[in-house]
Amino acid sequence: MCGICGFVEIGHTGPLKPAAVLSMCESLTHRGPDDAGYYVTPDVALGSRRLSIIDLTDRGHMPMGTADNRYWITYNGEIYNFRELRTMLEGRGYAFRSKTDTEVVVTLYAHEGPAMLSRLNGMFAFAIWDNVERTLFLARDRLGVKPLYYAVQKDKLYFASEEKALFAAGVPREFDSDVWQELLCFRFVAGERTPYAGVRRLKPGHYLIWQDGKVQARRWWNLAERARERREDLPRKTEQWFQETFDSSVDLRRISDVPVGVLLSGGLDSSSVAASLGARSRASPSVSPSPAMTRVR
Repeated sequence: MCGICGFVEIGHTGPLKPAAVLSMCESLTHRGPDDAGYYVTPDVALGSRRLSIIDLTDRGHMPMGTADNRYWITYNGEIYNFRELRTMLEGRGYAFRSKTDTEVVVTLYAHEGPAMLSRLNGMFAFAIWDNVERTLFLARDRLGVKPLYYAVQKDKLYFASEEKALFAAGVPREFDSDVWQELLCFRFVAGERTPYAGVRRLKPGHYLIWQDGKVQARRWWNLAERARERREDLPRKTEQWFQETFDSSVDLRRISDVPVGVLLSGGLDSSSVAASLGARSRASPSVSPSPAMTRVR
């Protein structure tokens, strides 16, 4: 799962103290029990709690920097096509020190900037700090599988996987009275707003850039546009297309250095995933499912 957090500030004299980012990390311990780390400069503090899934060694420690220390990333997610992307980057002269998708993400950003998001097949929320341009880049996956919240307080921007990490750093915990009707009716606040005043949700398919105290949020993926594109190129054999797409999706999510399991709710969706995983595993015995797959929840 992993947890990410941090903040950036302008006009600060001297190095930022790590106490605040350490408090943020501590509040996210449940998201990443395997490792913890932070990166602090006079401008930015990045924190990470890691749940090790790919490359279980110390080489996967986060926050992680590029070889030249220009870019630093704290990352939550899984990129299913990271091996293909790594091969592409190696062909362009990049060398890698780990086997993680984290290093692929930060290297791809160094190579292409924000345009790299369209290459990522997976779920993610991450922050990348550029020591040269002094910019902070926050990004969230297409459908918002991974959470990412932020708050702007004067000349400082805070971000984290959960709101309570923002409060641990000193962001005021104040209820936003303008959303109480929506919250009571739907038990959820839609869009970028949250139940807390001043705390915003980075919307799915969006990224945010902070530089010199200025914040710009932009959409990089649009579901409606993708749906229109698909309507213009519908598959002829729909059942075959669905079966191949579904099985491919299950296969992609089996990339892991730890056992893979399925939680069964009794519904059609989880039962279909379990059936597909079982069938694909029988076809490829070397990647048989974990005994945990039989657990019902």
